[in-house]
Amino acid sequence: MDDAPAVFRAKQSGFLPDILGLDWTELRHGFARGRFDIGKQHLAPNGYLHAATVVALADTACGYGCMVSLPEGAAGFTTIELKANFLGTALSGV
Repeated sequence: MDDAPAVFRAKQSGFLPDILGLDWTELRHGFARGRFDIGKQHLAPNGYLHAATVVALADTACGYGCMVSLPEGAAGFTTIELKANFLGTALSGV
C-alpha cells in the first residue's frame, strides 16, 4: 500500500499518536519508519525527553508495522511485551 503513511496519519487523528505529533514516512510489509519534531509536550518536567514519548513512537511503529503486515483475513494483534532501555536523550530536533 503506497499511501499507507497517509492512511495511518488519518486513522490516528485525535488519538495519542496524533497528539504526540507522530508522523509516518514509510509503512510497508515488515517495516515502519516514523518521526516526531521534539517539542515541550514531549519533555519531562526536568527538561529531558520523556521516556514515554519514545516508547509511544516505538510501540506505535510496531503496531502499524504489524497492521500493514497482517495476512489476508487476519483481524488484529496485540502487544505481548514491551521493554525499553535508555542510554541518552535528545532535547531538540527530529
